[in-house]
Amino acid sequence: MKNFLKVSIQLILVGLSGLQIFCCPDVCSCSGGKMDCYGRGLHFVPEDIEGDTHTILLAYNKMTSLKPLSFYKYPNLKRIELQNNILSVIHSQAFQNLRNLTYLDLSSNQLVNLKPEVFQPLSSLFTLNLGNNRISRLPWNIFEPLTNLQVLYLHNNALTGLRVDILYKLPALRELRLDGNPWVCTCQILYLLSWMTENAEKMYEKQRTLCGVPKYLNQYPLLEIERGSFDHCQDFFTLFEYLYFLLIGIALFTASILLCLLTGSLVVSYHRLSLRQQRKPQVYKKPRQTITRKSSGMEHHLPAC
Repeated sequence: MKNFLKVSIQLILVGLSGLQIFCCPDVCSCSGGKMDCYGRGLHFVPEDIEGDTHTILLAYNKMTSLKPLSFYKYPNLKRIELQNNILSVIHSQAFQNLRNLTYLDLSSNQLVNLKPEVFQPLSSLFTLNLGNNRISRLPWNIFEPLTNLQVLYLHNNALTGLRVDILYKLPALRELRLDGNPWVCTCQILYLLSWMTENAEKMYEKQRTLCGVPKYLNQYPLLEIERGSFDHCQDFFTLFEYLYFLLIGIALFTASILLCLLTGSLVVSYHRLSLRQQRKPQVYKKPRQTITRKSSGMEHHLPAC
């Protein structure tokens, strides 16, 4: 009987050693590799998760920021939902070690600025939702690592313009939302409009992608603007070109001022040196004269002693 109990206990221990223990936070529910923490009042990403977790649902919580290495322990994650929090800061290394992530939802938060390297580790990302935030500008290289990105949502932000090279660096893109932004429909938007026209099949909510400025185009569909309206743009410089020439002009003006000051100081120094030379007393030495006595008939001879 004792031998039977020993064998049974050994078999149980061996079986348990082959199992992977999966920990789930008390406030969340977990099953099948999915951790559901919807609306649990969380202020931070749970840290006690192990095992084969591939999906984390953290929407409708109270998180204000994502710290460095927030998900570093979970390299198998494929889906993260963080919508409807109050996120305003995402550290540039918050998504480190998430090379398998394919879906990331950051919509309906309070994001204003994003660091250029924040999405650097997400080379496998297919879908990125940044809608319903307060983003006013995007770094030109922010999406450069996302070569597999297929769906990008930037709707309902504060974008007035978008550098078109950002979109050219997304070769796999097939769905884009830009509606709900106050687009400035002047010459600066011409390149973006050209891309949108050439890739109209990728644009979602086209009729809701409206101009905000100037007033006569307010609430006018961006894709319905006639190209002839931008014929005059070739006669004008872009903002960057204006700044470039302005900086060159300032540099040349400063250089000319410095050159004038240098030349003036040299001229003044030369005149002062000349005046000093003129005021310096001159000492003239009388040349030594050699007197030669000419012999004549009226020579005086000293008496000889």
